[in-house]
Amino acid sequence: MTNLDKNVEDQIEAIVEKYQKEDNKLLNYLITDDEITFFSSINNGKKITAEDLQKVAEVLNGTFEGFEIINQEYRFKFKMNL
Repeated sequence: MTNLDKNVEDQIEAIVEKYQKEDNKLLNYLITDDEITFFSSINNGKKITAEDLQKVAEVLNGTFEGFEIINQEYRFKFKMNL
């Protein structure tokens, strides 16, 4: 399993933490090739604004590809420029 650099994780957490409930702040993601998907439970948070999704894309040096709701969670997809 591949993980992001701790510094990158910290930057992304700083952007998205305001969308998560106080007692349940987690950064869940899956990296597949040049794509990364972040998962956020609908019960634990809110949908992230387009502006903040763009900030996450900049931290990843990539582009925001879109989001969907599957199995009671938001899934935000980004394409990373490797």
